Formats: sequence, C-alpha cells, structure tokens
Amino acid sequence: MNLSRKLTFEEERLREELVILEEHIRLNIRRICATNLKLPYERLAAGRRLKELCLLAISSLDDGDAIKLAACFRE
Repeated sequence: MNLSRKLTFEEERLREELVILEEHIRLNIRRICATNLKLPYERLAAGRRLKELCLLAISSLDDGDAIKLAACFRE
C-alpha cells in the first residue's frame, strides 16, 4: 500500500495497532460464521461495524485526515 504522506513514529505505531485489531476482529467474525455459533445479530453487526471503523481509521491516518480519525476513535 502506498502511503500518501510520511507517517510519524507515533502514527506508524497506531497504524500497526489498528491493522492488528482489524485482523483480530475479522478472524473472530470468520470463526463465528464458520462454526455456526449462535450469536445475536446485533453483536455480530457490532463486530462488523468495529472492523469497518478500524479500516476507516487506517485510511484516514494514511490520508492525514485528523478530523475523520478523531471521529473514528470517538465512535
């Protein structure tokens, strides 16, 4: 992935943590769906929303959009 700007050390660490968090959430969702665990739809939808928020935060961090990044963290 090509970054549109050079990230600071703190931003790089934050990005790494967000990528790891997104991967963890994605794997949990996949495990739940693959094992047919009975989970309320609201909880599964919340997990998917968290995954999308992580991806949006990574994207806004790469673009340097601090407002969108703050909104992702607030949500």
